[in-house]
Amino acid sequence: MRATDLLKFSTSALTERKLKAILTIVGIMIGPATIVALVGATQGYSNATTGRFATLGATTIFVSPVGRGTSLTAADASAIQAMSGVAHVLAYDEISGQTSQGGETVGVSLIATDLSQLQQVLPSLTLVQGSIPSSSDQVDAVIGNSIAFPGIQGATNVSIGQVLTLDNVGRSAFAFGGAGVAFGGTSSPSSAASTQRSFVVDGIYSSFGQGFGIDPDTSVFIPLSAGQLILHSSSYSGLMVVASGANTVNAVVTEIEDAYGQTVRVTSITSLLSSIQSVTSGTTTLLEAVAATSVLVAFIGIMTTMLTSVIERTKEIGILKALGTSSRGIMFTFIAEALVVGIAGGILGAVTGVGLSYLIISLLSRSTLGLGGGGGAAVGFTGRGASAAASSASTTLTITPAITPEILGLAVVLAIAVGVVGGLLPAWRASRMNPVEALRRS
Repeated sequence: MRATDLLKFSTSALTERKLKAILTIVGIMIGPATIVALVGATQGYSNATTGRFATLGATTIFVSPVGRGTSLTAADASAIQAMSGVAHVLAYDEISGQTSQGGETVGVSLIATDLSQLQQVLPSLTLVQGSIPSSSDQVDAVIGNSIAFPGIQGATNVSIGQVLTLDNVGRSAFAFGGAGVAFGGTSSPSSAASTQRSFVVDGIYSSFGQGFGIDPDTSVFIPLSAGQLILHSSSYSGLMVVASGANTVNAVVTEIEDAYGQTVRVTSITSLLSSIQSVTSGTTTLLEAVAATSVLVAFIGIMTTMLTSVIERTKEIGILKALGTSSRGIMFTFIAEALVVGIAGGILGAVTGVGLSYLIISLLSRSTLGLGGGGGAAVGFTGRGASAAASSASTTLTITPAITPEILGLAVVLAIAVGVVGGLLPAWRASRMNPVEALRRS
């Protein structure tokens, strides 16, 4: 019997046993679908997180005082600026406030710093309208994109030259160990320092996205002197330090920690990225183990199915042998069946995995992690406490599953391998059958 006839025989065998073939294909699908979905989703999340923090610059370092009684002053800024490997030091004050948008009270951050140097720390933050006020201005401000264009029903956009009024401007009441923590859409500033402030909008920043320590989209930026006037203090909430290069970040962090000990918290974007990537890598390894388990189950399943098929088709095997079909031909027949099932399961599994990866990302996107601003929970790295994020204008991390041709190809090849290897033993048993015994048993 020719090879083409044997292939037709194996194909017809699959069509005659449709339910068993479908269940076998579904069993094989699970492995490729799991691999594509989990690896694509986790890698997509890792890429999105890495890309978001990269907008802050890999050389950015945040320094903030820890505990009550400690502070950072202009002398500290000068001392750190003089350290080797430091390119820029930008002092800032962070003040909480509230504004009304579309009938809703929304929490905002009031960031006082040297606006002319802000782009050294946030390279992708640019003006889309207006200009930056001078360092001596006390009533002019540049606002974040989400404040200018709130996108809230009933709210109107803020334009250049318009007066923006903030209520409850003052230090946040939530300050623990030098780190401000705010939960929810708004925070309640301490009543002792609360007041109302109005600013003329000189400029509007571009949309930035989720930030770390500072959320530009939901912040109002004013000159450092204006912030110190509001707080009646010459000390700073923190310092944003820019290292001269990515290879000098760790050395700068070590030098600052050696100089200030436990009185400050030093956090670098590089170390944070490293931690995130380490966690993601561990998660990916765990998920790959889950996927490997599903592949093992599929392997056992197809082997069991093919062995059952050999027993059920003993008579057919005996007839083929009696007609002169060689043992190699019988073995080829069953391997061909396993190959067809493996190809079908691999392709369908890869396609299913792509859909599942988008579903996983959709479920993850329903919860927003604030990195110093947007989202349901905000954790700021400041000495006086972080202000709350704008609940309605919060920014979210845009995640796209990392589906590559390599991962799709791996999933399909793995499914084919599982099908073929799982079918080898049943195929070998079928090829070793004695035709007389096969016909007698049937």
